[in-house]
Amino acid sequence: MDGLFSRMGIDKLGYALTTASVRNDVISQNIANVDTPGYKAKDLKFYDVMNEYLGEGKKLPLARTDAKHLPPAEMVSDPQSFVYDQNNPSVRNDGNDVNEDYEMSQMAENSIRYQMLSQLTAGKFTKLKEILQSK
Repeated sequence: MDGLFSRMGIDKLGYALTTASVRNDVISQNIANVDTPGYKAKDLKFYDVMNEYLGEGKKLPLARTDAKHLPPAEMVSDPQSFVYDQNNPSVRNDGNDVNEDYEMSQMAENSIRYQMLSQLTAGKFTKLKEILQSK
């Protein structure tokens, strides 16, 4: 059954949903700390995480040149490890650099992305259910 999920892309959609959820948490933390002195805004680039997960961010592809070589390990990275400080140029007198308008726009964009991914995943499960019921 695991191979079926891979072939249908459900595993990739699941990871994308997890990544969008982590990004939502990061943005929420920024908004919650808009009045916290010294707080530095954080971000997570959705496409960087997905490129890494899908293998498109790798510089050197690994290949087995001998049957006795160990196969390359599948690296599934945690989206939380991609969170970084934004280093915004506009810092207030209290050291806080959160731009609330920017964060709200990012939250809206991420919410739309999450909704789209949820609908795609639901569609995949609907197709899977139809296939199983037709047998």
